[in-house]
Amino acid sequence: MTARPPHRRAPVWVHAPWIIALLLVLQALWLLTIAAFNWQTSGWVLLGSAAICFSIGCVCKISWELAQRR
Repeated sequence: MTARPPHRRAPVWVHAPWIIALLLVLQALWLLTIAAFNWQTSGWVLLGSAAICFSIGCVCKISWELAQRR
């Protein structure tokens, strides 16, 4: 039976989309809470962008984990 190599920590690029998604959510919530209606539209757009960044982060993490199983 071959020994499995030690699990390496994921590089920063794997977690970067999740960090960006968190920052986008915070900015979107701030824009949605201000009274000016024209800025609220930008808040909803940022929430959509955060969802896309979060899904990209999931793909990065899964591909990193699968690459480590080789």
